[in-house]
Amino acid sequence: MENAFQLWREGKSGSHHVWGKIELEKISQINMVIFPHEKYKWLNKLGGVFGITHLDQQIRILFSSTKYDILYAPYSTQNTKLLLVLKLFRIYRKPIVVTIHSPFLGTNYNNSWVKWISKKLLLTYDASIFLSDNLMKQAIEKLGIRREISSKKIFTAQWGPDLNFYSNFKGKNSMSDTYLISAGHTSRDYETLIEAFKQLDYKLKIFCTPKSIPIVDEIPHNVTIYSEFIPYSELMCYYLNSSVILIPLKYDSRNEGCQGMTSIQDVVALGKPTIITKNKNLNLDVEKEGFGIFVDMGDVSGWVNAVKALMDNKAKMKQMSENATAVYYRKFNAEIFGARLEMVFSNVYNSYK
Repeated sequence: MENAFQLWREGKSGSHHVWGKIELEKISQINMVIFPHEKYKWLNKLGGVFGITHLDQQIRILFSSTKYDILYAPYSTQNTKLLLVLKLFRIYRKPIVVTIHSPFLGTNYNNSWVKWISKKLLLTYDASIFLSDNLMKQAIEKLGIRREISSKKIFTAQWGPDLNFYSNFKGKNSMSDTYLISAGHTSRDYETLIEAFKQLDYKLKIFCTPKSIPIVDEIPHNVTIYSEFIPYSELMCYYLNSSVILIPLKYDSRNEGCQGMTSIQDVVALGKPTIITKNKNLNLDVEKEGFGIFVDMGDVSGWVNAVKALMDNKAKMKQMSENATAVYYRKFNAEIFGARLEMVFSNVYNSYK
């Protein structure tokens, strides 16, 4: 998180990657201190042996507990596994607030014992903020959490993009080339997208990482893949000059969470039409909001038809862009997320007074 904060300070990244710190401190008396990510690497190596990620950070947090009132972990179990177990046994007593992006541990298992443990762990957190209404409802229903308990401990909040950062890029339409763009490295289905563009005459730029390079027999002439690191601010310029932002996703049903949510931040903030693989766990329905088209997972012909439908209808693309921008200012931004965090933190803090 300290790296994301530094990039924000330098104007190279949006405040939403600092998960509410900037907005919280602007609208409230809450001071969010970013705890250093890593100090003793050998502890993290030791934690890896036992399946505990970020062991170093958790131990340092444990011995610094007098310096803060609430522990806020935007990545839930990734950063709190040890602390959560210690809290379960009342060894660690500070309140913990987490955000949850995917099905909580054990939620989608049929084993009743696993679900019992999952429910116990989820309710050990003082507040769990699901980034998806559907994920929250699934957890409450599948784990059998009573309403009087869930209303006090389980919440939703829509993570949204910085309202200021993207204004730095508006108007930088310097490229005359016409292309569509797809970027990201988690749960991406670039293989299906490339197959679709073998049947299309439009250009596609894919930005990924060496680990997420699509595995295909042949890259068509109209597809360019960038796998080397590119600063987020440079990627924004490519986004801004694109015609449509494409978000192809691939994941198994058990792990269906908020895949694609980060890319949607860029879609609405830059006012772009989008085509995205269906994901019922995303709060934003791009078709209902009027700025995108859904395609079934792995549906090559669906991608072909969706791209043609947009690129052949400039008036529709323009309307979608306007709709995306309207959603950005009205219901999907970092200030709305920050206000929701303030409410949750205040509830937790007051319950410990």
